[in-house]
Amino acid sequence: MSDQVRTRNNTAIVVDSTADLPDSLAADSNLSMVPLNVHFGDETFRDWVDIRPREFYARLRTASRLPTTSQPPAGAFIEEYRRLRRRFDHVYSVHLSSRLSGTLESATVAQREVDGVTVIDSEMVTLAVALLVQRLLARLDAGTTHEDILAYAERYRREAGRLFARDTLEYLQRGGRIGRASGMAGSLLQIKPVLTFTDGVVDAYKKVRGERKVMATMREYFLERTNPGSPVYVAVAHSDAPARAEEMVALVQNTDRQVEISLVGEIGSVIGTYAGPGAVALFFCQE
Repeated sequence: MSDQVRTRNNTAIVVDSTADLPDSLAADSNLSMVPLNVHFGDETFRDWVDIRPREFYARLRTASRLPTTSQPPAGAFIEEYRRLRRRFDHVYSVHLSSRLSGTLESATVAQREVDGVTVIDSEMVTLAVALLVQRLLARLDAGTTHEDILAYAERYRREAGRLFARDTLEYLQRGGRIGRASGMAGSLLQIKPVLTFTDGVVDAYKKVRGERKVMATMREYFLERTNPGSPVYVAVAHSDAPARAEEMVALVQNTDRQVEISLVGEIGSVIGTYAGPGAVALFFCQE
């Protein structure tokens, strides 16, 4: 029933592997993951199950052709929903943007076969999804309602900060996920693209020259969209670029904001196919 109090005792959350859950969050007993697939030629790997970031980026750097990716079948979600519904009264299934993948469609098909499931389009990817899920789990800890969960997800989609930087748009362009940032590609030379997500697709935010300007731009974005005095929950993701991630963490901590570094982690193989190596992403929300 919609007016039932949602807690960890009666509610579970499912994500797909593009949430790139750090190990600490992946171990949460109320959270489970259904993997997408990445294909190198005739070889198929389940994201975060058969292939983890270190092996993936080593392969990507030497691959003659860009790998391809595929969504899970609806049957994988049906199986997971049924398993969880034997223990929990309700399941929330939170996924990457429906405008980037057919994964949400698979989950929605499965939802029709299993009662007590609500599918949510995050309109985001990677640790932006993980951060949303972490904040929903905090709500389950305190006790919440179905309406509050849906309202929080909507507010998060509207207000959460999301910015990422790449040295090149090559992988997004080759993988067909460049979205509204296409105008920044082709003649950037030493210009570095800083990107965001708008309405679930990759969008241009700003183009700057040099790494220092990239970080300054991300810091400015962070300060413009937060206020002093209440916690800012932050997630930082990277694709085989731990030093850039460390710099990003230090950058937001060295402000007057009340920063809580909620998640720091690697971008997995599916999103990494399009981001390429060397990306850093900043996601945050303030409640």
